[in-house]
Amino acid sequence: MPSLYDDLFEDNEKKNKPTDHKPEPINLDNDRFQETGKESLDEILTLIKQFSSKAEPFSQLLTRTRAIDHEVEKGILDFFLIAKDKHDQGTLAKERKYYGMLQTKFEAIIPLMRDLGSIHLETIKQFNRDIDKDYYSIEKTDKQIQSDKEIAINHINIQRKILADAATSLAILEEALSNTENRLRTYIDAGGINNISSSECEILAQKRISLTSGQLHQFDYSFFKMNLLDKTAIAMGVYLKETTSQYLDKLSTVFIR
Repeated sequence: MPSLYDDLFEDNEKKNKPTDHKPEPINLDNDRFQETGKESLDEILTLIKQFSSKAEPFSQLLTRTRAIDHEVEKGILDFFLIAKDKHDQGTLAKERKYYGMLQTKFEAIIPLMRDLGSIHLETIKQFNRDIDKDYYSIEKTDKQIQSDKEIAINHINIQRKILADAATSLAILEEALSNTENRLRTYIDAGGINNISSSECEILAQKRISLTSGQLHQFDYSFFKMNLLDKTAIAMGVYLKETTSQYLDKLSTVFIR
């Protein structure tokens, strides 16, 4: 019975080839057979272990961050009346403190997410380059190879879920920061202890854009956000929206130069 993963890591050219062709002779001069270290599939599994070791404390950080507590609610009534903002802090000083907390949470997540994204990129890149249906191992049986390939693909999908979860948290925090800036603007030239200048509000917004757009950490977190179709496809163990080659091309642009 064919695996759900058979076509997952093949490019369009390979998909269009006839299925009855004879496999090409194995080229033992290929770099992957000349390495004195681990075989490619074992190196991929090692990368997966590195990701997993960092992902556990990272997932706990996401739990502690509780980004969902800061979600900006948008209901149908918002189009017809001005609803009270449940995050309204009431004073300028409290808004400043809340804004700083949101920044701290965002800044705690994004560099660690960038590290995980880098490992994810290397894993996908090596899998896409070295692993196909004709992959050969000197030490492993075909059954072991197939098992390791399915383990690798399963973990790659788990990596995407973890990165998507982090992207969701960051998106919530980004919107919360922007929403807080809107409340801060209500104190422009208010006078007294609740006074803030238009210039300061502008600078806060510019710094927030630099942080949330990825410029500051050279990492565009928004790439990892997933829609319902993406989540369903990954839950099924397949990637329906685009080939892995296309995904890899886009993933490479996440790390802003």
